[in-house]
Amino acid sequence: MDYPKRVMKASELAAFTGQKKEYFSRLFYFPGQRFAWKNGKARNSPVMIDTEEYEKWRQRQVKLGRR
Repeated sequence: MDYPKRVMKASELAAFTGQKKEYFSRLFYFPGQRFAWKNGKARNSPVMIDTEEYEKWRQRQVKLGRR
C-alpha cells in the first residue's frame, strides 16, 4: 500500500486507511515494534508511525495469519 507521507500521526493513518484510530495508537505498545513512537513525554502526545516500516510489519502479520 502506498501512503501519502513517510511519517504519519495515528489519526491521519486511521483517516487514510479507514481503520479506527485506537488500532494505530495501540501499535505503540506492541512488543518489539520499531515503527511507532510518541513525540514527547506527555501522555497525550500523538503516536507517530513510520509508514514504510509499518507496511513491512503489516505484511509479515498477514503472512503469519494474524490479521
